[in-house]
Amino acid sequence: VAVGSFWEFLRDVWSLSFEHPEYFRAWHIGVIAEDIEECLESGLNYCAVLPRFHFKSTILGHAFSIWRLLKSKRDCSVLYLSYSDGMARYHISEINKAIARNPILSEWMDNRSPKADFSARYYVNKKPMDIRHGGLFSFKRGMHVNGALIADDVLRDPENPLNPGQLVKVEDHFMTESLFIPLKGVPVIVLGTPMMPGDLLDKLKSDERFKSRVLPALDPVPNRRVLMPELYSEEWLLSQQKARP
Repeated sequence: VAVGSFWEFLRDVWSLSFEHPEYFRAWHIGVIAEDIEECLESGLNYCAVLPRFHFKSTILGHAFSIWRLLKSKRDCSVLYLSYSDGMARYHISEINKAIARNPILSEWMDNRSPKADFSARYYVNKKPMDIRHGGLFSFKRGMHVNGALIADDVLRDPENPLNPGQLVKVEDHFMTESLFIPLKGVPVIVLGTPMMPGDLLDKLKSDERFKSRVLPALDPVPNRRVLMPELYSEEWLLSQQKARP
């Protein structure tokens, strides 16, 4: 399977799973893809702080997991970690749907568990590949993966917003337990939306093991007002900000 760079995979393959493949040519997607390539070359982990509804899970969770499996020269496993196992299972389900409706990926990847909604187990070039799901505190200790660890919104419980004490507990568990699930040299990708100043996403900005990228919806970099004008206008974003500070 000739997969290409992460940017090429997003633009030419992964985008075909969606109604608007042109959105995957957006500026910030190219920036993130270049960051990923840089991190893999330099041996760094990656932390991306992005607003809601800007494809952060689609790119760095779902697409990156599949790209890592396709690039592997041997059997490979990725762990998809969220605050709860139910959230992680949802992401696994979305990955399976994206593969099924993609004309290229559905040919490249042979589903080993076609009737399992929350299991991503495939053959690629006759090699077994899988994406496992887990909750931050429920994933079994002692298990390791050789593909990647995806930590997607480990700060967020949709039903019960975390209080400051819980956020400290999440940070401690992630830094002392979760970071050591991948084998040596296997990348850790952390993505999410900040909960409060000083949370885990904030702390990782100063961690020398991580490259951090913070891209707010408005004024993400100098001379750029809107992060993704293809989807959201400045007027719409300001109205959302006013309604939900």
